[in-house]
Amino acid sequence: MHLTLDVKKKCNFFWLRGIRRARIDKCCAECFIGEKYTEVYEKTRFKNTAHVEVELPPDDTIKAYYLCGLSRGWVYTNNTHIAFIPCKGQNVEINNDKIHVTITDARQINFQDYDPDPPGEYTHEQRTCRNWIFANYLLDGMPL
Repeated sequence: MHLTLDVKKKCNFFWLRGIRRARIDKCCAECFIGEKYTEVYEKTRFKNTAHVEVELPPDDTIKAYYLCGLSRGWVYTNNTHIAFIPCKGQNVEINNDKIHVTITDARQINFQDYDPDPPGEYTHEQRTCRNWIFANYLLDGMPL
């Protein structure tokens, strides 16, 4: 897989994880245990615009990948959340006023409608965190 990210508007930063395991006792990026692709963070941190290319070599230990972008001002609705898995011959492409991202040989995972209800008490911050929702989705066996 190959990821190309063009940031078109000011952002706080983007990050990319190759997820080997997930945990729901935490929130945000801490939900994901696995490979950190630090060049995504380093090349986008507090930039007006950015261009990032990352080669994602095959790795059978990674269950899914997650690209997260936090908007300037931390506006929840302007943040970017893209989960994907390898899928030879398919591509993910998202082009809007904030970003243009292309991921070759990948399929996007549409988890946004997933409504997890794990046993235990979780904060409003956790229950509305899309990373936490995707962590639950993974732990539940990616049921959609």
